[in-house]
Amino acid sequence: MKYLNLSFLIIFFPLVLSAQTNNTIATPRIDKRVELLSIVFRLAGNEEYNTPDNVKYVADIHKHFDKFIDHPLIKYAQELRDSSGVSYDAVMSMAVHLNEPPALEPLVPFSVSLPDKRWTLESAVKFTALLKQFYKDADFDGFFHTHLADYAIAESRFNVLFKKLDVSWYYKFYGKAPAENFNIIIGFGNGGGNYGPHVYLNDHTKKVYAIIGSGTFDEQGLPTYDAASYLPTLIHEFNHSFINYLTDNYENQLRDAGALIYEKERTKMRKQAYGEWKTMINEALVRASVISYLKTHNTDTLVAEQELKQQLARGFVWMRPLVNLLGQYQSNRKTYPTLESFMPAIVVFYNKLAPNISFYDDDYQQHCARVIAVRPFKNGDTTIRANTTEIIFDFDKKLDGIKYFFGPGAKGIDHYPKSAKFTFANDNKSIIMTVNLKPNTEYQITIAGSMMRASDGYAVQNYILNFKTENSPIP
Repeated sequence: MKYLNLSFLIIFFPLVLSAQTNNTIATPRIDKRVELLSIVFRLAGNEEYNTPDNVKYVADIHKHFDKFIDHPLIKYAQELRDSSGVSYDAVMSMAVHLNEPPALEPLVPFSVSLPDKRWTLESAVKFTALLKQFYKDADFDGFFHTHLADYAIAESRFNVLFKKLDVSWYYKFYGKAPAENFNIIIGFGNGGGNYGPHVYLNDHTKKVYAIIGSGTFDEQGLPTYDAASYLPTLIHEFNHSFINYLTDNYENQLRDAGALIYEKERTKMRKQAYGEWKTMINEALVRASVISYLKTHNTDTLVAEQELKQQLARGFVWMRPLVNLLGQYQSNRKTYPTLESFMPAIVVFYNKLAPNISFYDDDYQQHCARVIAVRPFKNGDTTIRANTTEIIFDFDKKLDGIKYFFGPGAKGIDHYPKSAKFTFANDNKSIIMTVNLKPNTEYQITIAGSMMRASDGYAVQNYILNFKTENSPIP
């Protein structure tokens, strides 16, 4: 659903961050394998790899590669997506499991380790064979070298962000030695998609990656990586490397509680491509850890609080007590030298949480702003004059006055009124929607409240307005 935005201005609180880095992380770079796989699945039609924001690069991709849209590789990629769900992180996991082009052989035999459970031995072998042929047939090497200047600009700009990441915090917080080989890859063609895959090499070294997409650009069409919006993502992705194995190790103990919570929050989780309870548990712990990082690195407590409220809006309604639980962990490091040693306490937390998840849902909704009235008619009215030019939505709390998200509902775009503009009014406790209505027409307007914010940082409850105009034309 496409929503209208009152303003492109997004206010971020400043981040006060340590500039410590660690030489176990190589300088962030563009990766040929990642660009190749993102282009393949763009051509295959995967929605998550078809963002248009990198305008010039996207145009160049289609100019160079569209003639290969019927290549056996592209057809097979479509088949894998539709039959096995090969998309999102399963694509990037395959990328980092291969060595550099043109060889594109698995770093570890697929018979020993597959990139993701959505891949089988048969599909991985067939895909890489076709990938090598596509690389040659489509002259990917030529395309890549044509864009070296673009990649260099992206790398230079991203490095400014990279220097603000405090890598030492991870080792202190998780109590782990830096045994992993960390790598940051700039996903130039990935749009806003971010991924945290890893691969175990033959010598048992674990290479972990933060693949950070490029989703914002300046007036010249060059990528931008401001700290306020990209640094939390970078912090987030590296947390996965320390957390995912913990939920794997405690899968049996977490399954019942996780499944119960996931059933309750299924709709919001699936909208974020979290298709199972374990992914949800991973994400919750990662997001709580990000908030812990922000608390450590910011004197302004509003930074972490804003991040917490973002996660509540995403469906992680138990985020506040989970963050508090991690605070107990940090205060008792003599008893719990590593987060792994604290996992039994996290299991207990989830077992107590699961049967009470409705309480947290209800409590969160009580904090959200909600529509309390619509003027000049009521929801469900079927006698609306078609000469009505304004619909006023009144809220029980003051909104932030920055963003609104209105759009068509299940009835479709034909039942969404044409709107000239939206205006905040009544000290930001109302939004006025200017409309152009037709007679004898059913209308439906949805408000995606989870994308909006009240002045206190909490979201807005979703809302659906239904009404119908009268038969008679305007006199």
